[in-house]
Amino acid sequence: MIQKIGPVNLKGKVYDSLKKYILSLNIYLKQSDFHLDERQLSEKLGVSRTPIREAVAKLEQEGIVKTVPRRGVFVHRKSKKELIDIVTVWAGLEGYAAHLIIANSTKDEIESLNKYCHYSKENVLSELDNYSNDNIKFHNQIMKLTKVKLMGEILESQLIHLQYLRKKFVIESHRAVKSIDEHNDIVRSLVAGQGSKAEKLLKNHALTLVDKIQESINS
Repeated sequence: MIQKIGPVNLKGKVYDSLKKYILSLNIYLKQSDFHLDERQLSEKLGVSRTPIREAVAKLEQEGIVKTVPRRGVFVHRKSKKELIDIVTVWAGLEGYAAHLIIANSTKDEIESLNKYCHYSKENVLSELDNYSNDNIKFHNQIMKLTKVKLMGEILESQLIHLQYLRKKFVIESHRAVKSIDEHNDIVRSLVAGQGSKAEKLLKNHALTLVDKIQESINS
């Protein structure tokens, strides 16, 4: 749901609001594209069309939306191959992130990941929605702990394409239960300074998405 915004830092707020709205969409639920109507967005946000056009231009540069001549602006939905490519890059970056985290973050900072890992195999099935949200936060925090801002920025524009898929697959009870063990193993290896082990765990954890994409996305 889009809420009206105030006049302060209008351009940035419109961009943030539109991006948040797009991230809330399930863009892989149906075959038809999600159309972003400029007039409707202007009314819902309570702003003129100029800051909306500026926000859309930035989102298009990030590959989140695309402009189709004579049709309008649409949320950009990736193909199966593109999604697999994104996950492959993500797995590589998260794997390398393990070494950067050990080098650049304190033990206390690394242990802060545990706040997203407080679920047990017994209670996760009754808290799947909360766990799926914390799962996303866990991976966002992994990138922040590298202390290399660009790494997080590289993946941020692709989050829309991975967020729904991650949430969908972790809600499957079998995957959620297994994911708990994987997260705990990742944190333990990072705290222990075991860079090579943490790298392997993070890569394998990310690449589980590839099989799920193969099964779930048609093209």
